[in-house]
Amino acid sequence: MSNTSNLYCRQIVELLRAHGVQTAYCSPGSRNAPLLLAFDACEEIEKHIVVDERSAAFQAYGCALVQQNPVALVCTSGTAVLNYAPAVAEAYYSGVPLIVISADRPLEWIDQEDSQTIRQFGVLGHIVKGSYDVRAIPEGINMEFTEDVKWTVNRTVNEAMLKATEGKKGPVHINVQLAEPLGELSEISTSKERSVSLISATSSLAAGTLKTLADSAGRAKIMLVAGFLQPDHKLDKAVRMFASNPNVVVMAETLANLHDPQPKSTMIDSVLCDMTEEEKERLRPDLVISFGGALVSRMLKQYLRDYSPKNHWSLGHSNYFCDCFKSLTHKIEIEPSSFLKQLSGAMRKAKFMVPSDYASSWQELRKKSAILTKKYIESAPWSDIKALDYIFSKSKIDNLFVSNGTVVRYSQLLPHNCHAEYCNRGVSGIDGSTSTAVGGAWAYNGKTWLISGDMSWLYDSGASALNWLPYDMRMIVVDNSGGGIFRFIKSTSKIPEEIQRRYFCVEDLPEVANIAEAYGIDIMEADNMELLMSGIEWLEADSDFPRLLIVKTPPEESSRILTEYFIKNKF
Repeated sequence: MSNTSNLYCRQIVELLRAHGVQTAYCSPGSRNAPLLLAFDACEEIEKHIVVDERSAAFQAYGCALVQQNPVALVCTSGTAVLNYAPAVAEAYYSGVPLIVISADRPLEWIDQEDSQTIRQFGVLGHIVKGSYDVRAIPEGINMEFTEDVKWTVNRTVNEAMLKATEGKKGPVHINVQLAEPLGELSEISTSKERSVSLISATSSLAAGTLKTLADSAGRAKIMLVAGFLQPDHKLDKAVRMFASNPNVVVMAETLANLHDPQPKSTMIDSVLCDMTEEEKERLRPDLVISFGGALVSRMLKQYLRDYSPKNHWSLGHSNYFCDCFKSLTHKIEIEPSSFLKQLSGAMRKAKFMVPSDYASSWQELRKKSAILTKKYIESAPWSDIKALDYIFSKSKIDNLFVSNGTVVRYSQLLPHNCHAEYCNRGVSGIDGSTSTAVGGAWAYNGKTWLISGDMSWLYDSGASALNWLPYDMRMIVVDNSGGGIFRFIKSTSKIPEEIQRRYFCVEDLPEVANIAEAYGIDIMEADNMELLMSGIEWLEADSDFPRLLIVKTPPEESSRILTEYFIKNKF
């Protein structure tokens, strides 16, 4: 099979394959031609061609998120790599291994007014775990490719791959300087590259440390807080085991992908908004054990800042120091599943541990809140919360993506079941929501659903171009006339309506239906409960084309109903 004549591009692709890269998202260009040719010759790596680099990066992110595997990104020189930045930032803060490979001009041509040249090396430095530069081999000496240069490329790519996948995973950037010739082919076969492995032994705590922690935990009211996570059977089991202790309450966001560690453990904001100040003080935790990514719930963050625990243990590997609740006492770099399993065993051996009603007290409040929530939604008119409650409770969703903004917040309030739920919560922007879901859909063997707001979907509508959507992908867009979130979040809800509509909600957006039809997507619209019920049945039916259900809801009414929801216990 023909391959690029550029030997170190062959090396790079072979090393990616050896380190487990199964998928690459490639964007067209001339400077990256040797890289594209090397990827094309590697049958073990699946290639997706995406013209828009920003969409390509989010699709790669979504694919890596679902595969739980490193995914490569390949672009040409110049501003192309800058378009990767939003998705790379998301991957950095979400702990997802993207391998960014940017083609570059030789160093001597940077800042010499040559076309498509910028200072590429290190351009993503603050949002990657590592930046690496592969120097160009001058034209005419490819056949004299020395052993030292081969060794340098091998060492550099091995180091980058280990950096991306060790500890808390994350993106790395390999900048590849490429001199002419670019498009030449060769019949020389790719040689097997030396692949370096990493062995890490941080799975258990020292006996003395474990006893000290168990002594502290056994005497405490414990709140286990879980932010966004990828599905993990071992963690599920460990959390359920730990949550069986009577002094442990679990606060797990839906994005934590934990399956019922305690009844209604995802009802975080619902129960907090119903609590009195006396109840909040009485149920103040002595110890918070947190793991996973950033929380959606502002109420929980504020509660733990206002009612500080004596101790806060943060679990898991991290690339930065985080003290979100302003009470951190222990940063424990260990897999949460391993830690909770060990701590559970040690606590059960502790003779001083006494029965506690801490968990049961929280459970009573959750039951009360669930009843209030059900009654409130049943009596509510057609609105965001009415529509999304039906969508989450009635849809047969297996692999779910939600956009940031309004939808992810309703997702935390309304009960629903799915195999896995994802959202771009690393930096919590609205960009890339659709592209991320598309990448996840390609990586998942089954139907993938995206539930998005209209502003988020339109912002990333380019993800639907070039017939790229998988045929069995299903999308729901909640069309509440622009940025509905700005009507109820504290920072913007009091702004005068005229200014709010113009600068924040942006109500004069293009029609979602017009954009979707232009991309050849089957659409259906619903603006009442009967049409919504029919629309869900339509989405669940088999089809040879992707389908989009547009759910139109009244913006001001939806905002009012949600605001009143948070004070429902006072009615």
